[in-house]
Amino acid sequence: MVHEIEKVYDLDNIVCFSVGLIPWICRTIKYGFHVAYYGGKKVNVCAVTPAHKFDKLNALLLNDLSLNPMGIGEFSQACSFLSLTLSVDNQVIHPSRCYGLFKTSGGKWSSLENVPFFYRDFDDTSGEILTHIDNDCSAIRDAVRNHFPDRPFTYMLSYFDLERLTHGSKHVDIKASFRNSKQLGLVKTPTVLGENGSRFLDVNCRFFTDDIPYGLLLCKWIAEQLNVSTPHINEVISWAQSLRGEHWLNDDKSIDMEYCLEQRTRTGLPPSYGIDSIDEILD
Repeated sequence: MVHEIEKVYDLDNIVCFSVGLIPWICRTIKYGFHVAYYGGKKVNVCAVTPAHKFDKLNALLLNDLSLNPMGIGEFSQACSFLSLTLSVDNQVIHPSRCYGLFKTSGGKWSSLENVPFFYRDFDDTSGEILTHIDNDCSAIRDAVRNHFPDRPFTYMLSYFDLERLTHGSKHVDIKASFRNSKQLGLVKTPTVLGENGSRFLDVNCRFFTDDIPYGLLLCKWIAEQLNVSTPHINEVISWAQSLRGEHWLNDDKSIDMEYCLEQRTRTGLPPSYGIDSIDEILD
């Protein structure tokens, strides 16, 4: 997207960066006055292009996001934006949990009090789904490393590897890692109000509108470029599109490029920005 802007406006001085995970968790108590702070990451990761601008960006901005005010969360540099895209973070965690909630409850509850917390009540079904999708992503990560053997991809990580890096944890169980999180315990499941006080999973929240067309679907596109099978990613995307009336995937589970590119902002697929090859998405 940024490179497209550079070409259109003939710019040569743009520094683009992306942070893999938000450095800390907080929630608004009273807008403009009070906020609840639930803690920060021990390590943060950032991808930058041009790559040699990382130190300057760190001194100018990144250190002030976490390290200076909180004493933790120093930023490390990823070798490519692909490292962030294919690490198992929100674009995998959020859809996995939503699908797990749907499979166990149909995505509906009799009252707000009966709605499980998004992370604190993480269950085995959600954990199994996340594990399956992480396995799909592991296959993609392996294919990417084989395709780009000169890149280290140090920070292109599985769920547990990323969780241990950023939180310094020693968890070996996905469910426990969420249930015991001091940062995530109060995060609520996104729902909308139904009849008689019932609640329904909100399919218009960012877990659906952002994490799938701008996250999980991008993983699927990379997989297609490298001929990697992704049965579990396919399952979650197909489920989500059926709820939202989208058509990201065809019946054969290939990406419906005609639909996805019909409106440029419909998805975050690289072809939306004139990038048609995986070799063009490293930086």
